[in-house]
Amino acid sequence: MTGQDTKRLLFGFEVYAPRPESLPDEKTLKAKKRHLTLLFFENISYEKIYDHIRFMPKPFFRVGPVAIADSSLRLPNRSPDILTWHVEAFGDDLIDEYQRRIHDYFEEKGYVVERKKFIKHITLGRSASLVKEAKKNFRPLPLYFSNFHLYEKHPGEHYEPIWTYDLLLPFEEKKKGHFILRGGSFQQLFLNAQIALAFTCPALVPFLDQSYVVRNLQDGEVRLTTLINQAYKAVKVPIKKAIFPDKGQEEKGLLSWDLFVE
Repeated sequence: MTGQDTKRLLFGFEVYAPRPESLPDEKTLKAKKRHLTLLFFENISYEKIYDHIRFMPKPFFRVGPVAIADSSLRLPNRSPDILTWHVEAFGDDLIDEYQRRIHDYFEEKGYVVERKKFIKHITLGRSASLVKEAKKNFRPLPLYFSNFHLYEKHPGEHYEPIWTYDLLLPFEEKKKGHFILRGGSFQQLFLNAQIALAFTCPALVPFLDQSYVVRNLQDGEVRLTTLINQAYKAVKVPIKKAIFPDKGQEEKGLLSWDLFVE
């Protein structure tokens, strides 16, 4: 397929993480261009795919998911100089489920989409020295995902969003020590609170607990206190406590809640 309408396109989520101290080369990391790819189309008509976007399954969640970058990763059939992180869901694996939905949709529409196992990963850039450094000094990092895009891939690892489906952020830091959390349930707020704390102090990541089930945010506050105390005893994290107010806001099934960190 050739012509001006032919582009290299991919669907993916924006992804954010705290800056890893062990990987200092900002140009290689391409922090503003990080994304998690769900489907990649090598050379495809933009006009054709745009017609199908109208009817494709949209994300079934309103709030961007959270996750952990748990290891550096070497993907098959890719240059060993490409620095990649493996991504593990924190809580329900919403991204895997959504990837299956859009994969099946475009396959039914006649697009050539690979059936290989979907591996959640983030490509940070190309550098043999940083790949070596990442393997030696990798530390797990918290992640969150936001808007879903159709990206056009340009030469030089440049990705430009050309269509967007907006998602709400799982948390925002309004000012130092004050977060606004969003989620569809107390459990989701509790998970998002843990990732928010880990953005403040990535050393907390090994102590986070996605298996603990809360009935309310009083439960969540007690569990966060336990996690913080465990992390302080082990690695002296600079966090004393995390506090949920008694009341939050609910609108159309979406909860918004403050989190105060001392």
